[in-house]
Amino acid sequence: MTWQIRDGSAADAVACMAVYVDAVRNGTGRHYNAEQAKAWAPTEDVEDWLPPRLAAGRTWIGWSFERAEGFLTVTENGHLDFFFVRPEARPDGLAGALYERLVDWAEAHDLASLTTDASHLARSFLEKRGWRVTEGETTLRHGVALKRWKMAWQRGPKRS
Repeated sequence: MTWQIRDGSAADAVACMAVYVDAVRNGTGRHYNAEQAKAWAPTEDVEDWLPPRLAAGRTWIGWSFERAEGFLTVTENGHLDFFFVRPEARPDGLAGALYERLVDWAEAHDLASLTTDASHLARSFLEKRGWRVTEGETTLRHGVALKRWKMAWQRGPKRS
């Protein structure tokens, strides 16, 4: 699959919601059951919370010729808010490329650390890149319990 990464904004909410729903409903089956996936992504319509959060942070979107394949959003204070990639785009390195944008951005903004609330899948990806779990928690989404982890990353020496 061929894709390009570009800056995103609240205007991309429809495309980001499609990625979010696909990633959650079709890409988390090893970690979350169908009830949990449906509670996490109950509708394909853009939910009210998405556009303001896309607008409040820095967003990058990976686009193929036809559609958005993944996106990542970080807040100005370094909280990784969204990081979703469609299941079929995962083997092509899009997640790694989006992540590199995040690291480059953190370095350019002289942020020494980043935080996130990670799902099972995000936890595995981030731990391989030096993130550490600070605590586990269970959150309720539409009355269904979902396990996630608060995680933190500390920047090492600046890359040259």
